[in-house]
Amino acid sequence: MRARLKSREGFTLIEALAAFAILALALSQLLQGVSGGARNESRADFLLRATRQGASHLDRLGVEGPTPFGATTGRYPDGLRWRLFIAPGQNLDGPGGEPMATGFHARLVIERPSGRGETATFSTFKLGPPQAGPRR
Repeated sequence: MRARLKSREGFTLIEALAAFAILALALSQLLQGVSGGARNESRADFLLRATRQGASHLDRLGVEGPTPFGATTGRYPDGLRWRLFIAPGQNLDGPGGEPMATGFHARLVIERPSGRGETATFSTFKLGPPQAGPRR
């Protein structure tokens, strides 16, 4: 008579370790995808806030008072830091040589306060009424 082979139940240690390794690789890829999505959402939120604040800031230049030439810095209420650089531009002269308008170039850099070095830069050239004083 033949000896009956005992049926094998369960998994061997090697099979269990291989299954755990495959599961760990799959979970690490899943977590990478989720964290990448969170980083992208955070960056998009920063760019949206910076665009709104920057456009409003540049629109107010020359309207609320005289344009301050040079560099200024500050912080918006939502925590974003800004640096504004304004340089005078060319005067636009009329047909008789009298100044019709004066221009200036403004560059606004908005930084995220997290320290990751994320910035958004906006630039514009605006025209305003001629400035009193000596002509260039």
